[in-house]
Amino acid sequence: MGVLSDPRGTHFMKDSGIDRLNAVELFCAAAKAQSFTAAASALGVTPSAISKAVQRLENRLGLKLFQRTTRAIRLTDDGLAYYKTCQTALQSIQDAEQALTRHGMPRGELRISLPYSYGIKRVIPLIPRYIERYLGQVKVAVSLGNTLTDFVKQDFDMAIRLGHVADSRLVARTLHQASFRVVAAPGYLRRHAVPARPEDLRGCDCLGLVMPDSGRVLPWTFSGSEGAAYEVAIRPSITFDHPLATLAGALNDAGFAQLLDFTVEDDLHSGRLVEVLADFRPPPQSVSVVYPGNRHTSAKVRTFVDFLVEAGGAPQHPEGKQGMVAR
Repeated sequence: MGVLSDPRGTHFMKDSGIDRLNAVELFCAAAKAQSFTAAASALGVTPSAISKAVQRLENRLGLKLFQRTTRAIRLTDDGLAYYKTCQTALQSIQDAEQALTRHGMPRGELRISLPYSYGIKRVIPLIPRYIERYLGQVKVAVSLGNTLTDFVKQDFDMAIRLGHVADSRLVARTLHQASFRVVAAPGYLRRHAVPARPEDLRGCDCLGLVMPDSGRVLPWTFSGSEGAAYEVAIRPSITFDHPLATLAGALNDAGFAQLLDFTVEDDLHSGRLVEVLADFRPPPQSVSVVYPGNRHTSAKVRTFVDFLVEAGGAPQHPEGKQGMVAR
C-alpha cells in the first residue's frame, strides 16, 4: 500500500474499498457495544482486529473516534457523527441485499420500543402471529419504556408514540385515537359517591401517575362544555410510576384512576371496572408507529407496520355509559 498525505498534515494508509467497508463495520460494532472485547466476541474476531480497524479509520480521517480508558471506550463527538452516518449507510446496504435476495421478505432482528401499557396490552399479544406469518425469519426484540426513543444511540428500528409527533426526521403512521377514561372498581363505588363533575374529584380518593422524566403527578384532563380541554389538580391518596400499577390499585378498590382506554378496556368489558364522568372525556390523542425517514424502509419495518394497521387499533369492546359497567 502507498502512503498518502492528508491536507491537514496527517498520514494514512491507502486501503481498498473492501478493507474500508470492513473497518467501518468493525467500528460500528465497537460503537454499539461500547467495547472492543464485546464487539469482537459478537463478530467472532479478536479485540486486536477491532482496535486495528478503528486505528486505521482514525489515521485515514485524521480524527479521534473514541476516548479510551483502561476500562471502557466512549465515542467522541466526531465519532458519534461518523457512527450515525455509517449506521445509515450499512443499513441501506443490508436493506438492498434483503430486497435482492429475498424479494422483500423480512428477516433479521426487529428492535421495537413500546410504551409500557400499550406494549403489554396491544402489541406484544400480536407479535407471535407476525413471526408465524413470516415463517420465523424475523426475530423481535421489545424494549418497554415511556421515554422518547433515540433511534441511533438505542439502535431501534421503530417505536410507538402517544400524542403529536413533531420530529420531522421521523415517519409517523397513525394507528388509532386513544382516550383517557376515569374508572373505579364497583366495590369502591358502592361505598363512595359517584362524582357528577370533574371538580368533585378533589374530595375523592384518586390514584396519581408520576411521570418519570419530571417526577410530577400527571394532571387529569377533561373536556368542558364547548369541548375545550382543562386540567383538574387531584390530591392523590396513592401515587404510582407505572400505568399498570395504577390499574392494579384501581382494581383493588383504592380509588379513581384516569388511564388510557387500551389500559382499561378489558376490565371495563368484564365489569371489574366502571367508567365515570364519560361526558367529560378529554380530546383523544393519536397513537402512532414511528421510524426513521432518512433511509429506505426495510422489509421488516414495512411489514410490521402494515401488520399493526391490519390488526386494527380500535378498542376491542364497545363502550359503556357513565356510571355503568361497560359490556
